[in-house]
Amino acid sequence: MKRRPELEGDDAALGMDRPITRRDFLQGVAAGLVAASVPGCARGGKSPAAPSVANGSGLRGQDMDSMRLGHLLRGGPSEGLANGEETGEEYDLVVIGAGIAGLAAAHVYDRERGRNARILILDNHDEFGGHARRNTFEIEGQTLVAHGGTYALEEVEEAPPAAQRLLRDVGVDLDRLRGYRDERLYERLGLSRAIFFDPRHYPGIAPTWLNRFYDVRYEEFFARAPIPEAARRELIELYTTRKDYLAGVTRKEEVLAGMTWERFIREVMGLGDHALRFADLYAADLVGLGCDAVSAQKGFDYGPGFFGMGGTGFRDKGGIIQYAYDASYRYPDGNHTVARHFLKKLLPASIEGEDTMEGVFNGRVRPEQFDRPENRKRLRLRAAAVRVAHTGPDRAKSSVTVDYVQSDGVVCRVRARGVVVAAWGMVAKHIVPELGDDQRQALDDYRYCACLYINVALRHWRPIAEIGASSMQLPGGYCTWMEVADPLSVGDYRPRYRPDSPTVLSMYKYLYTRGLDPTDQMKRARRQIQNKSFADHEREIRGELQHMFGPWGFDARKDILAITINRWGHAYNFFAPPPGETGSYERGRLQLGRISFAGADAGGIPWTMSALDEAHRAAHEQLELP
Repeated sequence: MKRRPELEGDDAALGMDRPITRRDFLQGVAAGLVAASVPGCARGGKSPAAPSVANGSGLRGQDMDSMRLGHLLRGGPSEGLANGEETGEEYDLVVIGAGIAGLAAAHVYDRERGRNARILILDNHDEFGGHARRNTFEIEGQTLVAHGGTYALEEVEEAPPAAQRLLRDVGVDLDRLRGYRDERLYERLGLSRAIFFDPRHYPGIAPTWLNRFYDVRYEEFFARAPIPEAARRELIELYTTRKDYLAGVTRKEEVLAGMTWERFIREVMGLGDHALRFADLYAADLVGLGCDAVSAQKGFDYGPGFFGMGGTGFRDKGGIIQYAYDASYRYPDGNHTVARHFLKKLLPASIEGEDTMEGVFNGRVRPEQFDRPENRKRLRLRAAAVRVAHTGPDRAKSSVTVDYVQSDGVVCRVRARGVVVAAWGMVAKHIVPELGDDQRQALDDYRYCACLYINVALRHWRPIAEIGASSMQLPGGYCTWMEVADPLSVGDYRPRYRPDSPTVLSMYKYLYTRGLDPTDQMKRARRQIQNKSFADHEREIRGELQHMFGPWGFDARKDILAITINRWGHAYNFFAPPPGETGSYERGRLQLGRISFAGADAGGIPWTMSALDEAHRAAHEQLELP
């Protein structure tokens, strides 16, 4: 649609015409890229090298032809595709998906088999890691790394023992990982978490930032906010209450699971829209939807207002009930380096350098080493599995055939003793024709929320420092929260974490529409993600940043050097079974003969530690096969 002429000046003022680096990823796919195809069925040694792109972006992704072929699966296994051309390859294990779960399952299987197993990992992208993606920028002679997907290792102390052991096994020392952060840097700079009070929600006020959220008493914090007295009282009650709103109720968990968080706030706590706007911050960040679409049990787990009932989302620190979420176990690229650790164990030559935490993070990836015929472990990218089936009716005595389609449209076939499907559950239902009705229905019940992980490279971040912020939350805003780069240094990676130096501002936007059924919200969000142009996203990002930071000297035209948008249409898995009922993921992950299922969604939690635990389970199912 052509823009009205009177708006063209606005675009110029925001810098829409500036020659910056722009990158657009849809479900990890580099939108608009055309990747080189490999004619015929690849038999190894021909894995594509990483595309050469400007500004050190490391752009990788499945080409759009492969994406369209993948969408053929919506009609059922192999519909519209020919049977696979035999490659003659046979493996002990084939893994579908080179995300963290797939790589971890391959690692467990290989380790338990004495490192002699023949393993093939297939993935439809030309990048490994699944949702664990790295965005890289080269600015003024320094490299800046940000995450384009999974953010951190969540709740590692409470994670399943198998998942914790897997991290140790591949060399991830959690204490050292936490030690990469300069814990006191932003404190020394006088920076803290800040809240934005937007005149679009509070008409008549100027754009206002207040810092030291969680650090000072809420009565003091909200007293500084330019909001009506009724809103002030409501928010103070939300964050300071120590009341048990279900005192005397013996089955609190069931009661909370049976109502939405919004209903709990309105009907049980007696609060209104101001509290809901802040509750949405926590619901969206950790579930992907607003508090109208998730249960009060999620509020109990993550949000404010439940402390007096034993809620785990907040804790008492020095008399202030503070947010308990801790995301300090992370690399600068989130969990992409965790995926690198597993790949390094499987294919040591695939990542240059030492097999240490610093070496794996900083090492150059060598795609030419992924799929070599002489290797017993192989990673084959741009290979989308389209059919996984046993070779005979007696599954105990059968093998499994796997048909996959390459980016040139050629369908190939390999055979294996067993298969782990470590793709999304929504994919598994399309590629395994032998699924029973109950398991297929369970997989069909999987739901995924949508989000944008946006990284904006800034020339400097002095305006943000003037606000006194390092991490920012925006109740009711364009995105849920933003942060300047974590002060993390890993080996030779040591950026200048100073307000007058370049940085990456990460923005997190979850797409939901209050009032609709959760499933309808998710469908609508995916349509928005697929149909909205990069230019429209960029215009919004620039306009929002100018709106929020312009009064402090930010200039969107001059200060933005690059924008990367990671569009995840199928991001956080969302399961909300009625109280007392088995979750669909528990039925969807059931082993089917020689086919096992893994992935974070198989554990019902969209976190890496769940992916690791499910990988461990699926690998052991395969190891126990006769």
